[in-house]
Amino acid sequence: MRYMAANAWVGGGAPAFAQALAARRASLQLAFQSAAEQIAQRIRQLGGQAHTPSLSTSISVAAASPSAFSGMDVTAMGRLVADLQRAGQELPQAGQRLAAELSALCISSPSARQVGDAGVWAEEQVGDLRQRLTVIQQTHDIGTASQATAAFGLFGGHAPDANGVGKLTAAAAGGDVAALKALVDLQRTGKDPTLAGRLSVWWRQLGPLAQGQLMNASPSLVGSLNGLPAMDRDRANQAYLVAQKTAITTELERLRASSAGMKEALKKLVGQESPTRDPRQKYDIHAQRAQLIQSIGKIAGAIEGLELKMRQITAVEQGLARGGQNGRPPVLLLQLELGGLGKTVLSFGNPDEADNVAVYVPGTDTKLEGFGGDDSKRAAVTWDQANFFQPNKKIASIAWLGYAAPQWSGLLSLDRTPAFSPAASKGAPLLASFTDGLQAAHKPVSDVRLTVLGHSYGSTTVGKAAQLRPRSFADQLIFVGSPGGGAPQANDLGVDSVWVGEAPNDLVGDLGAVAPLGGDPSKSDFGAPQFYVADSGDFVGTFAAHSKYWDDDSASLKNIGHLIDGQYDRLVPFPGPSRTSAVTPPPPIAPPTSSPSMSHAMPAEKPSPHPLPSPAPAGE
Repeated sequence: MRYMAANAWVGGGAPAFAQALAARRASLQLAFQSAAEQIAQRIRQLGGQAHTPSLSTSISVAAASPSAFSGMDVTAMGRLVADLQRAGQELPQAGQRLAAELSALCISSPSARQVGDAGVWAEEQVGDLRQRLTVIQQTHDIGTASQATAAFGLFGGHAPDANGVGKLTAAAAGGDVAALKALVDLQRTGKDPTLAGRLSVWWRQLGPLAQGQLMNASPSLVGSLNGLPAMDRDRANQAYLVAQKTAITTELERLRASSAGMKEALKKLVGQESPTRDPRQKYDIHAQRAQLIQSIGKIAGAIEGLELKMRQITAVEQGLARGGQNGRPPVLLLQLELGGLGKTVLSFGNPDEADNVAVYVPGTDTKLEGFGGDDSKRAAVTWDQANFFQPNKKIASIAWLGYAAPQWSGLLSLDRTPAFSPAASKGAPLLASFTDGLQAAHKPVSDVRLTVLGHSYGSTTVGKAAQLRPRSFADQLIFVGSPGGGAPQANDLGVDSVWVGEAPNDLVGDLGAVAPLGGDPSKSDFGAPQFYVADSGDFVGTFAAHSKYWDDDSASLKNIGHLIDGQYDRLVPFPGPSRTSAVTPPPPIAPPTSSPSMSHAMPAEKPSPHPLPSPAPAGE
């Protein structure tokens, strides 16, 4: 019971098992207490004296607080299973002995049966728990397993499963591609915050052989599953990238040759049309010509779509090439969807092992075919800066284009316009599911900080996503050049630390006063502290300042790095005494009651500063 009381907050099946265990313990105590009272009463009936002893006992438990739990102690769980097995052996014997004692005193009581039933229940749990624990011990080379492993591995048999994830993962393990797709579709809804944890445990328990078979069969689907190890996702997506590039190149060559042949045939038909006077022959030529024109048009459309995918592949390759430079780690490809606007996720460093993880979410007009430029560069220089300030820490800087960002070309479309929030609302579940996966896949260590940074309209998406996972989405949010935070105030976001940076000459940031995208983060009534961003010197009407938050050696980039590292006392201050204020960490925050975030799943000593009055931007 002590093990469960200390660790039940990890979720999944653990709370249900803990509740069942507590109920059995209470029933057991009640059975012994009732038997003792009946025996004492019988003794008094026979003329003797007897006092009923109190057999109710309490147990001292460790507080189930996030600051004292960094995962599941595999050894302690082994002791739990051993204790249950001993109870399963000893309690039925105790029940039989109690029955004999009560019978000798001519006492009819259900107490003996209740004691025996508790032993039978304990023995029933042992088989499943021991089997699950054996798998965990085989797949964990350290003494601590993740909270997902506790929630859905060891106690998975008790975990509620309203969405049928267990059936889908079982089918997917057998190579059912439709089941894999159903898991990806469920993930996209963002409705199940436990899904990534379930997938993390399922994948680990599959073993290398089955994992490799699924990767070979459906690399793009496997690479899209949040909760899987980043290295495995990268392996699957890189294989998909190479396969798509080869297949598209071959298909383009075929289509272009076919198009050239059709155009030549069309040219010949046009030459035959003029000298022909036979109406039937003219009709045949017209029909062939129309068919050729239609086929050429279809091929042109197919070529255009494939050329777009090739440009998208080139952009991803450009982003990947930024890794391994200037001391940077290799870039991991965590998602890839080709066609349309496209989607991808690039990570500079392994987020499963990082101490500080930053997720950059871009805004309006972002497309995959341009992602290899400024967007991947922003994630790269963010890694550079955070690593420079804390070279002894492992950094992961992620560029997340996992949603369809609004486009200026869709200004008049309610779903695609940057003037309203539907695009952010649709992207929010995707981002929430992604951060679920970061937390589920991370190795259990003592200190992890997860920061999600939204630029421009990306900040609206971040704000919407945070509200889907209150107190579990991230440890910190950063909004830069934000036209709206997706909520009226910072305290509506459910994240303890929210920071805002806005250049004085960034006109997009000032749109927050009029755009229906949530409260304007640069306003003092939003309730978030601001960090210093210098005026870029550009004319406001050019919008150039909106893209300069990551400029080399800029105060804004330095401050972003300090915030990601939790170095609040080292922020570049606002010029002048009126703009400079000290940041004081608040007292420890009470532990969450469910679904802890990455930092809440692991003990951490990291300040989360009190919001300070935001200085008014220029022109307010």
